[in-house]
Amino acid sequence: MTHPWSLKRLGLLMLAFAVSLGLVGMVQAQGVKVGVVDLQAVLDDSVRGKAAKERLKELGDQLQREIQAKREFKERKEEELQNLRSEIQRQGLVLSEQARMGKEEEFRKSIRELKRFIDDTNNFIDDATQEFREKEVRETQLLLGAIRDIVREVGESGQYTLILEGNDSAALVLYIAPTVDLTDEVIQRFDQASAEAE
Repeated sequence: MTHPWSLKRLGLLMLAFAVSLGLVGMVQAQGVKVGVVDLQAVLDDSVRGKAAKERLKELGDQLQREIQAKREFKERKEEELQNLRSEIQRQGLVLSEQARMGKEEEFRKSIRELKRFIDDTNNFIDDATQEFREKEVRETQLLLGAIRDIVREVGESGQYTLILEGNDSAALVLYIAPTVDLTDEVIQRFDQASAEAE
């Protein structure tokens, strides 16, 4: 059984398809040249993009190894503390007061050291994660800047009117021929309309 919503959606898709065909015809009739670039594919498949991804992967792997080493150190220290606590409990009755107090002080000191280590490790993880994200953003921005320059060159040399960033989820303008920019005309007409309205 077909749901009314499905028929309505199908109708809207057909209407959108017809409109897009009309736009393509209009674009072709006016001699407009439009191109599409999938930026994600360029980032994923280009030599520079792969190299940047590999650098980031190595940095991430190194960070994970450092975090794992700190986690293992913490677990060893926790185990040592547990053993020390058990030792104090077992020997508590046979130790002299001074020896028992010495063991308890050693235990408290170890707890303070472990707490400092945990705090330092948490700060290290936060700082390293933030630094990794910033590096990832910088790498991506550098690549995108270089790709935009190439898109501009392709747009100018290929005499494109418009180049879109296109994939299944987005459509952004990457390049517009200067002859298509109507900003100055719109400003002039807007100012003129505003002056006439006064």
